[in-house]
This record gives sequence, structure tokens and C-alpha cells, in this order.
Amino acid sequence: MTAQIANAQQTAGSTALEVVKGFLQNVRSGKAPEQAARYMADTVIAHQVKSEHPEIIRRTPQHYTEHVHEFLTQYGAYTLEITEIIAQHNKVYVRWKQTGKHTGIINGYAPTGLPLTEISSMVYQVENGKITEYWVQTDRLGLEEQLKHNQQAAAVKTGGKAPYTAAVAANGLLYVSGQIGTDAGGNLVNTSFEVEAQQVMQNLGNVLQTHGLAYNNLVNVTIYLTSMQQYAAINEVYSRYFTGAFPARVCIAVQELPKQARVEIAAVAALQAVK
Repeated sequence: MTAQIANAQQTAGSTALEVVKGFLQNVRSGKAPEQAARYMADTVIAHQVKSEHPEIIRRTPQHYTEHVHEFLTQYGAYTLEITEIIAQHNKVYVRWKQTGKHTGIINGYAPTGLPLTEISSMVYQVENGKITEYWVQTDRLGLEEQLKHNQQAAAVKTGGKAPYTAAVAANGLLYVSGQIGTDAGGNLVNTSFEVEAQQVMQNLGNVLQTHGLAYNNLVNVTIYLTSMQQYAAINEVYSRYFTGAFPARVCIAVQELPKQARVEIAAVAALQAVK
């Protein structure tokens, strides 16, 4: 009986391994996300760590197909390298490295077109030839550091093309030139006003960070809008970037901005922490 159980477990492990390999190579790789139903049960329980807080969600094959398309939007035609895979009974442990380029918004960071690598570990449970449950954990801190680095690199790369300096320090203050919503290639990110405004704030943050400062160092901000109809929208985006008291501010409507931008923000920051 013991030998029969061992043989059954070995067979289950072999089947589970083949299912997971097929799923990773065809679906999670982005090559054929529409084949998710071939490898996944009608409902799959997903255990995820998001912002270091665990959550449990239920995914259908269709949902997972959409999930992979999101990755393709964010990372472009990425590559998925399996660095380790171990099967035991009906569970398979996998560690992979996903490498692509930052082509879509990730964690609020606008695309820079620069390389990104995401490292994750997974455990898949397979029953009756289909994935029924999985546990995933991603190196989110590593990804966040890459996103920050890329934004800084993008800000430096696009600087100096016009006759002005991104920021000038004088008398204990940092004067930051007007920032618009351009990406690493100097193209305006304007799929929506919110996306454009996020890019503006991120560009402002990049300039601050290169001087060792953060949003809370700001003491005065000037916002230029081509339409006051966007006043509520800019306030909503702008508010996300501050903790504690807001800096002094003025918001002005203008007829036109560079590159047909809808919002531009200039600022003054204290070189010492604002209490």
C-alpha cells in the first residue's frame, strides 16, 4: 500500500509539473494568455502579497488573461525566465525573473521605456490537471527601487534640452522650473488628464529627489492649467503626494502650455526639512 501511495504521489507530482510548466511557458509568459482556461480551473484562489499586506482573491481564466494583458501593457514584450521549479505531490514551487521595459503605468510611475526586472516566487496547487490555487510573493521593494531609479534617470536624460536649469539652489531654497507631463523620451503623456497630472508630479518629485528632497520640503507651488474645469482633478492628484500640511499655492489659468500640455507645475522647496 505504501508503494502504491508513493507511486500515486509521484504521478501527481509529474502531472502537476507539466501543467504548471505549460501554464508558465504559454500563458504567464504573455505568448498566449488566451489559453488560460487550458491550465486553470473555472475558479482559482489566489493568495497575494500586495504592498506587504496579504490578500485572497478569486480569479477565472478570463480574469487571468486580462491580468497578463496588463503585464504586457506595463512591461511590453517581456521575457519570463524560470530560475527554479520543484514539484512535490500536487504542488509546484516556482521562482522566476520577468524582464521587460517600463511601457505602462506601474504603482503610479509613468512609463520611462527603461528596463525593469521583477522577481517572484509562486506555489501552484494542481487538481485534476488544472491549477486550482496559488500563492505568490514578489520582490516589491526591489521593483519600487528600480522604478524610482528609472524616473530619476529619465529626468536627467530629458534635462538640458531647453535654455533653463531644472532647479537652482539659492539662499536655503531650491527653485524648481515648471514641470510638464513628459516621459523619458520627451513625449507628453496625455492619455487622460489624471495620467498627465501624475507624470507632472512624478517629474517634480524626481527633481526634488536629485537634491535629496521630497514633496514635504515644498514651501510654495504654482500650478498652471489650460482650463479651470480641471481644478478638481488636479487637486485630487496633487493631494496624493503630501503628508501633513500642504505648501502655499496658487493656481492660474493660462491660454497655452508647452507641447500642448494641460498642466504645468513650478515650485520652491526648502533645502532644510519643513517642520
